[in-house]
Amino acid sequence: MFNVTSNPAKNRLYITLAGHLEGSERREVTRAIMAEVAKLDQRFDIVTDITALHASDQEGFKDLLRAKSALKLKGVRHIIRVVKIPISRMQVERVSEAAGYEAESVSSIEEADRRLDALGLEPPQGP
Repeated sequence: MFNVTSNPAKNRLYITLAGHLEGSERREVTRAIMAEVAKLDQRFDIVTDITALHASDQEGFKDLLRAKSALKLKGVRHIIRVVKIPISRMQVERVSEAAGYEAESVSSIEEADRRLDALGLEPPQGP
């Protein structure tokens, strides 16, 4: 099961993944993500709720890596994940590391929104 929505006013993408996602469903998730990202500006933020996601097989890992890499290319800024199942958290952390970005972990979507709101008030970092 999955749900993908966006909030253009906050320039934020929300992804909820649950259960065991099979190959065709993982491809549907990727299409839905790209469709919602098209509604957002560069430097968008992502909240990924994986509180009910079960670990995936090696093919699932590769699909997630492709999707995460595509999001990086599209200009993702901050990523906050909502996690509860430790093995799923470890798998998603491996995907994030392999895709070349960091994500924070929190315990609720509300906490993720508060954190992203706070990050939006911080001055940009970098050269």
